[in-house]
Amino acid sequence: MTTDTIEHQVIRSHELSRDENFEYWRAGVSSLFEARPSKDELENFRADLVSYNLGYFLIGKSSTTAQSFRRTRELVAATGVDHLLIQLYVGGECAYDADGGVAKGVRGDIVCFDLSRPMQSQTSDMDIISLVLPRSLLRLTPRVIDEMHGSRVMGDSTLGILLGEHMMSMAKVAPRLAGAEGRLAAEVASVLVSSSFSAAVAAERETLMDINLQTIQLFIERNVTNPALSPEMIMRHFALSRSALYRLFEPVGGIANYIRERRLKLAYLKLTSVGTARGSVAKLAYSTGFPSENAFSRAFQQHYGIRPSDAIRNAEAGIRLKTDLESDSDNWMQHWLEGLRRTT
Repeated sequence: MTTDTIEHQVIRSHELSRDENFEYWRAGVSSLFEARPSKDELENFRADLVSYNLGYFLIGKSSTTAQSFRRTRELVAATGVDHLLIQLYVGGECAYDADGGVAKGVRGDIVCFDLSRPMQSQTSDMDIISLVLPRSLLRLTPRVIDEMHGSRVMGDSTLGILLGEHMMSMAKVAPRLAGAEGRLAAEVASVLVSSSFSAAVAAERETLMDINLQTIQLFIERNVTNPALSPEMIMRHFALSRSALYRLFEPVGGIANYIRERRLKLAYLKLTSVGTARGSVAKLAYSTGFPSENAFSRAFQQHYGIRPSDAIRNAEAGIRLKTDLESDSDNWMQHWLEGLRRTT
């Protein structure tokens, strides 16, 4: 469904039976969550949604009765996206477990979920505005972005008020945010989201925010699949001595370990992209910047506690789920998410 140039989707509960309402809602959010009504009952279920695909980001407004949401490791592998979901609770609240981090968001709060990681939540009746941004749009280091999963910007804080008001304004004018205006809106949203959540992460988890470290981490992220990426390459690029570079990365576990962790995170996200045929481990190793299959296999097993060949086989369930998602004609969200990945 489209306007002049902007794709959008609408679910209106008053036009549907409860069963139809839930089915359209379930299919629409299936690439984000497995959704279930509270107590698994449809008797009082209601969900209204309007969502817009701005090319650079997605934004939507929804109003629903109480539900539980779950994003499993299998769903993460199936969807294969690396975006952040930012949710403003205009009304209602949400108790959630973001990959082991348990917290609660109340009216006015803004919560971030990393779509490359599992989570589960239980909500009350709620009205929310949701923003999906590719990770690459944020002006933060990968380490800080990794800390954003489950982080919360309090609604009564100065940055929380600014970001919340901006998200409501964007949702209101979304039908007009085409072309250059959409690109500008994405840049403004990126600045506000980056500023708000970097402050929240720093306050809650005391994340290192050194500007020199940030600059080098961003360089690593842009070059992580390059086999030539090494401490020596970074030293040459930034004109740093070895002792200065090692001292800078000492608080985050060392430079070599940091590069290896970023490559392993990328390999985990790409588990379902290499297939299960002979040579899939080597393909995954070389596509993520490792110098050899053996080096990759040792690092992967040490980090995740499982051989990469077993992890790839375990992802077969995710591959089947991805096929099911893509074959569902009502699953417009997956196509939108894939499109965002192609524009970054």
